[in-house]
Amino acid sequence: MSEKAKGLIVNLILYFAAFAAGAVPFALIDNIFLASALFTAVATLVIFIVTCFYPDTSLYDPYWSVAPPVILLAAMIKYRLFSVNAWLMLAFVLIWAVRLTGNWFITYKGLGHEDWRYAMYRAKCSKFVFGLINFFGLQYMPTIVVYAGLVGALFVIQTEGFNPLIFIGLAVMLTGVAFEFFADTSIHRFLRENAGKRKTCDISIWKYSRHPNYLGEMTFWTGIFIAFVLLRPDIWYYGLGFLLIIALFLSVSIPMMEKHNMERRPDYAEYKKKTSVLLLLPPKKKGK
Repeated sequence: MSEKAKGLIVNLILYFAAFAAGAVPFALIDNIFLASALFTAVATLVIFIVTCFYPDTSLYDPYWSVAPPVILLAAMIKYRLFSVNAWLMLAFVLIWAVRLTGNWFITYKGLGHEDWRYAMYRAKCSKFVFGLINFFGLQYMPTIVVYAGLVGALFVIQTEGFNPLIFIGLAVMLTGVAFEFFADTSIHRFLRENAGKRKTCDISIWKYSRHPNYLGEMTFWTGIFIAFVLLRPDIWYYGLGFLLIIALFLSVSIPMMEKHNMERRPDYAEYKKKTSVLLLLPPKKKGK
């Protein structure tokens, strides 16, 4: 059995156990928002505990994309929320989740192959300090911001009256998925064709943005907010949690990736001069 196959089996068992544990408080609490919050908090705790015994924080990596549809489906079943709005929201979240998890599957190498960011923290910090970073920064911070972004979707699945304006939000969500799809497929092709050359990907959508995958992710969560606002404009402010996701990418993910690319890719400085950091914009001409 390959290392990847072994890792996939471990991940499958781990996530089944994590979601089973999270289902306990979820089943006992009536409030949909508190129940969902405890579901994701307990599930994350199970994954964290496992990463304490087996030093591979990347076991948490699929959680970002796997947990949201699980939470939504569990809420729909428990609270009998089977409106058109609920099914549409679940369907589009599933499209996003399958694509993003599929990309994780393609790049997954097996147990012990940690993301370079986790390995960096593990190498620089003491075991105790890394434990704190692992708990608060690498696992619970993403869990919290994803839950915050999902609040709008939890409101949507509870809204009975169908409003075709929801398709505007769904279209924005699908646009985000498309950005990520083109970003991932093109960079995978580029890396295969330029293996070992440390060249910067500047083809397809990467010609117009240095971080189109992050742009796609931010667009997707913004789409959930738009769908929520169009259905429930009276309580629009309850959906503002998606801004935490955008803040996470702008303040942490993008700066870290920029620094990493500058250190690893000799041509990145030139690419940086002509290419927009996030938005899809025409490349700048030399001298401008």
